[in-house]
Amino acid sequence: MNRTQIIRLCLVALFLVLVKLGYDRVRDNEGMMLVYFIAMGALAGFLFVKYVLPWFADAVGTVVYSSGEEIRPDETGLKAAAKLAQGDYEGAIAEHEKALANDPAQTYPIAEIANICAKRLNDPQRALQVLQKHLSACEWPEEDAAFLRFRMVEVQLDTLKDFTAARHLLEQIVADFPNTRHSANANHKLHEMEQMEYKLIMEQRAKSTGA
Repeated sequence: MNRTQIIRLCLVALFLVLVKLGYDRVRDNEGMMLVYFIAMGALAGFLFVKYVLPWFADAVGTVVYSSGEEIRPDETGLKAAAKLAQGDYEGAIAEHEKALANDPAQTYPIAEIANICAKRLNDPQRALQVLQKHLSACEWPEEDAAFLRFRMVEVQLDTLKDFTAARHLLEQIVADFPNTRHSANANHKLHEMEQMEYKLIMEQRAKSTGA
């Protein structure tokens, strides 16, 4: 059991204790009972959105493409989903690697491995190495190559905050896939990055001025 699971269990236990203690204190007061149930409902909603929903989303994410296209949950995919939900991230990676060994032409397991490395193991460099290794391993169809390269952009931008590297990758996509939706998406992302960089510069200037 990892630290995240322990924290979740402790929060659930704390919530149950608060429910019991609160109910014992207000059960004889009808006015306070209403306030109590409203407060408990708000707290339960917060815990659900903060912890339960992301946990559930992690499990579902291994059975559904990010584009919304469903895949058939074979035995390997179900095992990976189970291990991910349990917090066994290396185990989930191993299951995805088994899927790739059976069918190296899949892009989804590659993207999932990179996602686990970057967001769960906090190792974005490993995520980039995984993506680059598989990109270089064979000649991918245009759709698959663009998909994997956009995953590299996500790691550089969302995790490493490396605008320069992300911009370089996007410019390569524009050059390699001209007049396609991939180049259009890359140009749109470049525009978003300019706005993000400008906002970041303004925030840094505001902090330096305040200091």
